[in-house]
Amino acid sequence: METSSKISQKWMLCATGSFITCFFLLCIKHNNEAGHFRDLRHAMFNVPLSLNDSFSPSGNLEITKPARCTEYEGDIIQKNGNNTCNIFEGRWVYKPKESRYYEAPQCPFLSEQVSCQKNGRLDFDYENWSWEAHDCVIPSFNGRYMLKRLTDKRVTIVGDSLNRNQWESLACLLYSTIPPSRAYLDFSSGSYKVFKAKDYNVTVEFYWDPFLVQFDSNNAPKTLRLETLGLSSKHWQGADIMVFNTGHWWVHLGKFRA
Repeated sequence: METSSKISQKWMLCATGSFITCFFLLCIKHNNEAGHFRDLRHAMFNVPLSLNDSFSPSGNLEITKPARCTEYEGDIIQKNGNNTCNIFEGRWVYKPKESRYYEAPQCPFLSEQVSCQKNGRLDFDYENWSWEAHDCVIPSFNGRYMLKRLTDKRVTIVGDSLNRNQWESLACLLYSTIPPSRAYLDFSSGSYKVFKAKDYNVTVEFYWDPFLVQFDSNNAPKTLRLETLGLSSKHWQGADIMVFNTGHWWVHLGKFRA
């Protein structure tokens, strides 16, 4: 009995020691994450004033206001006699009888994570939802009409995976409206993707640049140069339409952290 009691005491000490060790490791992990968050806040909100005082846009980058698109505005049918319409105020409506704009297998450049069919999903009801504005009727998407409006234009999309998804969706919509032989595609690189409609001379391209500012990963610690545009910015010049997005990577806890 005395031997059994000594063994029980030893197991109790081992269990207590293991618990204290686990608790200590969790505290260290919490402090590290809190430190990363403090560094992030410092990078985002404590930008040196010298950056704001000295920074000015590049003289080679000209920004112009978009022209009014009266033709497209006329296609929107107003409801209830309203003179204005906010197309972003509305609801999603299920329309199972309407045909889809494209089938995912038709677009070879869709990445694996955004193609439910390639991943084996059997139900496609999620593709039958359409957006309806409250105060007007938005015309259905017409790929050829859009290509005609964008003739001789270059559309440049810059950002992270959110804008990459936008590029894949738009490129697939346009690619599905023309013969494959009349399209040029290059999606082999993760940092640059391009779709071009040859007959319309329309280019839609994507540049991977999640911070939009220069990210120096060669030195330790890794540095965000807030006064300098990203490395891909040298390719943006000459674009007729640009779409930017950023945000997620500023609070990213993966392999790159702001």
